[in-house]
Amino acid sequence: MRRLLILALVVAVAAAAAGYLTLGRSRLRFTNRLAAPVRLVFGGQPARTIPPNGVVELVVPRGPASVAQWELVRPLSAEGKPMGEEIRGALVPRGRGTLADSAWVSQGDADYFAPLVTNASTGLLRVTINAGLAGARDCECAVRPGANRVFLGYYRLYGNSTVRARSATGGEATFRDLGPQVKSRDGTLGLRFEDQDLRPR
Repeated sequence: MRRLLILALVVAVAAAAAGYLTLGRSRLRFTNRLAAPVRLVFGGQPARTIPPNGVVELVVPRGPASVAQWELVRPLSAEGKPMGEEIRGALVPRGRGTLADSAWVSQGDADYFAPLVTNASTGLLRVTINAGLAGARDCECAVRPGANRVFLGYYRLYGNSTVRARSATGGEATFRDLGPQVKSRDGTLGLRFEDQDLRPR
């Protein structure tokens, strides 16, 4: 009986010491504020995929400063090509207590937005973001008829950003000057294209 009591006491002391060491260490609280998952790598731990609005809290390793790195998990087109632009960030947690950071639509001097395309027309639509601007990018995809608020990835946001849709029959429609219209925290903007909008070039 005495041995069991001693063993139980040793286990309790070890657990308390481990808890103290864990609680006494700094933690990183990371929030994904984008409309798509992000992949986070930190402190030699396995990569974690964090869903939109997801939050993780990780213990900051002791010793040399560790870099927390994250990147957007870009959606894939039907051909398996990543859509949109790469968004990534990094930080070195410093200080004590709980440190907060997040994946955000603003990175450095760049802002991003995510058009959510609804195809209310009767044909496939090819979509180009920032058409007519230096940073124009084809989504490398075709949005099918009836598709609702399709996420095509993130793209650079300017005051005069555009989203252009083209049909297989040559019709074309463009939303212009989208910068002031992007007001959601995650940078999304719903855009709807109908047959009556798609005029011959």
